[in-house]
Amino acid sequence: MSRFVACAIAIACSALAGCAQTGGAFAEVPVQARGTEAETFVRGGWEVTLDQATLGFGPVFFCATDSALSSRCEVAILESLDGVTLDGLDSTPQPIGSLFGTTGTVRTAFFDYGIVWLLTRPLPEALPGVPEGPGVVRFESSSYVPEGHSAQFRGTATCVEDAATCCPGAAVCPAAYSFSANVDVLVVNPGTPAVNGARTVQEITTDPLALAVTFDPNAWWQAVDFGRLAALDDGSGEVLLGPENPDYSALVISMTANELPTFTWTSNATEP
Repeated sequence: MSRFVACAIAIACSALAGCAQTGGAFAEVPVQARGTEAETFVRGGWEVTLDQATLGFGPVFFCATDSALSSRCEVAILESLDGVTLDGLDSTPQPIGSLFGTTGTVRTAFFDYGIVWLLTRPLPEALPGVPEGPGVVRFESSSYVPEGHSAQFRGTATCVEDAATCCPGAAVCPAAYSFSANVDVLVVNPGTPAVNGARTVQEITTDPLALAVTFDPNAWWQAVDFGRLAALDDGSGEVLLGPENPDYSALVISMTANELPTFTWTSNATEP
C-alpha cells in the first residue's frame, strides 16, 4: 500500500509531476460524474423515494493490475487526490476535475468516498470538498460528532400494503415516515482504500480521452429493510439511520461492493 500512502497523504505530488510516473508519456483525462434520477421502488410493502443523495468521492487511482489488492498497485497509471461533492440524483454531467498520470493500460480502480485513513494519521479524515468536510471522522467517544461524510441521504417511505406486510410482528406500523442518514465509508486498516480493484479496462494513450463516473444511490437503498427502519419511528415520522443499525452496514456494502459506480471512457471529441 506504500504507493497509495505516499501519494494520498502527501498530497505532496503535484498535479503535473504526480506520483503516477510510470515511464510513459504524460496524460490528462477530464472527469465528469453523473448520478441517477430518483426512482421510486417498492420493497417489503414500502414505496420508497430518495429526495437527497449528496455524495463524497475521491481520491481515486487507476491501475494496471488485475488484482483487487491495492499493494499490487505500487504506481498508478492515472490518479486524482482530491475529494469532491456530487449530487447522486442528478443525471446531468457534473465536471469534477481531471486525472493525471501517464500512458498505459488501466484495468482496475481503487477509490474512497471522500474519507481517507493515512498511515501517518491516527484517525480517518474527510477531505476538503466533501459533504461537511474536512475533519476527523472516527473518534472513540459516544458524544463525538463526525466532521465530513461520505454521503448524506434523505427520503420517504410509504406503506402501500397492509401493516402486517410492512411491519411484520410489530404492534404499531407508521403509514409513512421520512428517513435520513449521514454515511461514513471507513476502512478497517489505515493506508487502504474503501473500494479495491473495481474493474474498468482502458488503454490510455496521448489521444484525447474523457471519463464519466455514474452512481446509482437508488440501488444502494434497495438493500435496506424499511420495515426494520420503521421500528425506529418514535411517532415523529422522522427516522435517522445510524452506524449501529444493520441497514447502515447494508448501505456501505452496497456502496463498496454490490452496487459500484460505473466507469465510461470515451473519446474527448464526444460527450462521455
